[in-house]
Amino acid sequence: MSQVTLSIPNISCGHCVMTVQRESGFVDGVEYVSGDAESKVATFEVASEEALAALKATLAEAGYPAE
Repeated sequence: MSQVTLSIPNISCGHCVMTVQRESGFVDGVEYVSGDAESKVATFEVASEEALAALKATLAEAGYPAE
């Protein structure tokens, strides 16, 4: 697994961070590490590029597209 930090501009509060955490739990090969509403980033452990792509698609569907 490798660690990746994604910029997620739509994060604006702690509830947003919790939503990102919850949604990432639905993606195989992804483990949530941390998130920060102030800097609008979240860090994940991902097993593969495919898992990262699936994570980004899931977050976009939930209204939190990653850059």
